Amino acid sequence: MKKTSFSIILLLLAAIISSCASIKSISTKKQELNISAVHFLDEYVLPLNETFQNTLVGGLSGIDYDGKEDQYYLISDDPSQFSPARIYTAKIDISRNKIDTLNITGVTSILQENGLPYPKYEYGKNSKADGESLRYNPRNKTFIWSNEGERLFRKTDTTIVQPALTLISTSGKYIDTIPLPAGFHITKRAYGVRKNAFFEGLSYTSDYKTLFASLEEPLYQDGEQSHFGFDRAVTRILKFNIKTKKNTAQYAYRLDALPINPTVESDWNINGISEILAVNNHTLLVMERAWAKGRDDHSFVKLYLVDLDGAENVMDNPSFISHPPKPLTKKLLFDFDSLNMHIDNIEGITFGPKLPNGHNSLVFCVDNNFGKTQIQQFFLFEILP
Repeated sequence: MKKTSFSIILLLLAAIISSCASIKSISTKKQELNISAVHFLDEYVLPLNETFQNTLVGGLSGIDYDGKEDQYYLISDDPSQFSPARIYTAKIDISRNKIDTLNITGVTSILQENGLPYPKYEYGKNSKADGESLRYNPRNKTFIWSNEGERLFRKTDTTIVQPALTLISTSGKYIDTIPLPAGFHITKRAYGVRKNAFFEGLSYTSDYKTLFASLEEPLYQDGEQSHFGFDRAVTRILKFNIKTKKNTAQYAYRLDALPINPTVESDWNINGISEILAVNNHTLLVMERAWAKGRDDHSFVKLYLVDLDGAENVMDNPSFISHPPKPLTKKLLFDFDSLNMHIDNIEGITFGPKLPNGHNSLVFCVDNNFGKTQIQQFFLFEILP
């Protein structure tokens, strides 16, 4: 009788311990981030054309945040015209839902495969660093950056620099590149990537096993660019397996029409994806940025929420003109025009630190194009679950 009772007690204890372990496992499982809306908190303006360690601070086209070190990374799209192609580190102090200060704390030159800094870009020479997006992987302490390359045809010379997705160390040293799928190269004909329309957006999933990359504008073979009165332009968002460096999926994303009619015909009348940010392994924040020459001095920026679950994989579709795809469904989260303030050329977005109420934050940065009439803005937003 005593032996039987002892056995029963042991079984009960084992069940309790197992139950506690299950409860602990459930309680420590990371909650998937939900976004119902975003709320504007603050704008911060960095003085224009500041210098840091003999480099000109500007052209900030991508931003990422390392929460463990409370440090931001910013990539400049300067093609070594003002200073060598580079990445900045920065500290952004946020207090009472405001950006108190923003200080550049370091700068790292981006190096070529041969170990040398990128030379100053010159027409007719097939070398150009044009950094448009940057993401940091804290697990292996590496960066991945997007280089838009160049597609330029003139009577006097031709310049073709192939775009690239490149992995580098935190000291700027070349590690590897991710091979581009067929149809994503620059060519001498109307096929492949348009000028200044490569992977403007990059984002890792939270496990750093997957990378998403978004084309700013449609491939030539996928049809027309967005323009005033035309909301049928379709670009692509790609999914890569980081371990194998292979493209595993592509999705069709339909762009809004250019919101206003330009008064000057130009290559720079544009609406495209300027950046993306992975919320989880199937949901993305997608930022569309438009600008029309001659009409206004501000950009038109909208933030959308996009779910990839159940979306059509168009990886085997070589041409949207010949085979129209089913585009992703997108939900408008925020229209920057609603702020009733000047909005410059927003190109970067990252999750920032937790706010005092426990909500997640978003930080946006502007690429001021080193222009005398533009401003170097940063925006702070709260994510509402």
